[in-house]
Amino acid sequence: MTQEGKLILLSGGGTGGHVFPAKALAEVLLSRGYRVAFATDTRGEKYLLDCPQIPHYVIDSGTYKAGLRGKIDAAFVLLKGYMQAHKLIFRLKPAAVVGFGGYPSAPPLFAAQHRLIPTILHEQNAILGLANKLLRPLASALALSYDETKDVPEATKTRVTGNPVRQAIAALAASDYPLPDKKTVMTVVGGSQGAKIFSTLVPQTLAALPADCKTRLKIYQQARPEDDAQVRHIYEGSGLEVDIRPFFDNMPEIIAASHLLITRSGASTVAELTAAGRPALYVPFPWNRDLQQVFNAAQVEKAGGGWMIEEKNLTQETLSSLLEQVLSYPQSLENAARAAKTLGKPDAALRLADLVEEIAASRH
Repeated sequence: MTQEGKLILLSGGGTGGHVFPAKALAEVLLSRGYRVAFATDTRGEKYLLDCPQIPHYVIDSGTYKAGLRGKIDAAFVLLKGYMQAHKLIFRLKPAAVVGFGGYPSAPPLFAAQHRLIPTILHEQNAILGLANKLLRPLASALALSYDETKDVPEATKTRVTGNPVRQAIAALAASDYPLPDKKTVMTVVGGSQGAKIFSTLVPQTLAALPADCKTRLKIYQQARPEDDAQVRHIYEGSGLEVDIRPFFDNMPEIIAASHLLITRSGASTVAELTAAGRPALYVPFPWNRDLQQVFNAAQVEKAGGGWMIEEKNLTQETLSSLLEQVLSYPQSLENAARAAKTLGKPDAALRLADLVEEIAASRH
C-alpha cells in the first residue's frame, strides 16, 4: 500500500474547540488521498454529523470530577474506553493517530502508543492541556498553536503549526482589512461558552453609547433563544442598526465584514480571527481550571491584535470607555487588525498535515 490511501485516525472531543481543528486537518488529508476516521465521545459526536465522508466511532471517556469517588468513576470509564480503543485500532490499523486534546483523546492515543503506532498531539491553547500532558511522554511529536505555550517541557519535540481553521476562514487571510466607511461593523458572539453578559451588559453598554457613536455602528448580535426577547427589548429605540440571531450560520461572511468583535477567547475563535486579521475584545471564559482562555487572549493582546477584559472586570464603564476610544480613532482598529494577522496561521492545517505525513511515513 502506498502512503496515500493509508488511514489516519483523529481523536479528541468534548467541545467544538477540539473537533473543529481536527475537521480542518481531515479536509487536507482527504484531499491528499488519505483515509480519515475519528474517535470521540458522545459530546464530540454531534460536531461530526455533517461529515458523512469521515466515519466516526464513539469511545467512552471520563471527565475530571472532584473527590475520590469522582476520580475512581472517571478512571473506570477511561479504562473501559481504553479497551474499546484497543479493539478499534486493531481493526482499523491506522498509520498514525492524531490527538486534539480533551479527555476523549486519551483512550485512543494511549492504545495507539502501547501498540507502537506513531502519535501526534495537537495543542490548540497557549497552555498545555491535561490530556496532552499525560500523553506527551510517548508521543512522536507535539504540534503547537503558539510560539509561547506554557507548561511544555524543554526536551519535548515540538513544531509550531498553528491551529487549523476551516478553508472558508483561511481564505480571508488573502483579503485586506475593510476600513470603516459610513459604518463600523461590530459582532457580539458568545458561542457555546457564552454568558449572560453577552446578552445583557454588552447590549446595554452599546445602547447607552453617545449618539454620534451609535450612528456609526452596525451590530451583529448573537442572542441565545432564551435571551432573544430581552436583547431585542434592550436595543429597541436605541437608534442602533442591529441584526439579532440565535446563531450565525455564515460566520466567514460575518467575520469578513466585521471591524471589531466582542467574543470569548477559545482556541478556535482566536485562531479564526487572527487568521482573518480581525481585532477583537476578548472576554475569556473564567471557569477553566487552567485559565486557558486567559492565556489565549493574553497572547493576542501582547501582540497588539486585540484587547482583553476579564469577566470579573467587565462593567459598562470599562467596556464603554474602550469602545468610545477605538470608535473615535479608527486607525487603532486597523493597527490591531494588522497585528492580529501577524499571529494568524491560515496554513495551519497544511502545516499539521505535513507533520502527520512525516510521522506516518517514518513507521515501517
